Amino acid sequence: MALAAIGTAAVERCRIPDAVGRPTWTVRTVHDGDTVTCHDTEGGTHKIRLLGIDAPEAAQTWGRESSDALSRKVAGRRVAVVSRGYDQHGRLLGTLWIDDRDINREMVAEGHAWVFGRIAPDPDLVEAESAARRERRGLWADSHAEEPSQWRAAHPRQP
Repeated sequence: MALAAIGTAAVERCRIPDAVGRPTWTVRTVHDGDTVTCHDTEGGTHKIRLLGIDAPEAAQTWGRESSDALSRKVAGRRVAVVSRGYDQHGRLLGTLWIDDRDINREMVAEGHAWVFGRIAPDPDLVEAESAARRERRGLWADSHAEEPSQWRAAHPRQP
């Protein structure tokens, strides 16, 4: 099986100078602003949670805009995936790259997602979020924007 999920041991600060030539998968479904499903070159299916970001939920303010933004960037496109293992739901945790574009960072920089991770968050993502907040981009235009984790706690899923 071709490996499109590339380990991050050699990747400093989640920056890849050039993703050209790396194995790629095709994005088949964008579930929301931080989760996609890709097909690999052998037809395998992989659900990927974008590493280091947390986008608004569909029912939350800015949820549809975030999902639409990710769709415009990656739907039907080939992406390189830099992986850091799996989350508790069995999703691959990864950063999506199109050429030299870090899609996870773009989502934060454009105000479509928060930085996710209280312990040692990626400094590039923190910088991107700070700039988006200062410039009131995307969800930051709303002075009452609520972090998805807080929104989920206030709106638990029903069994």
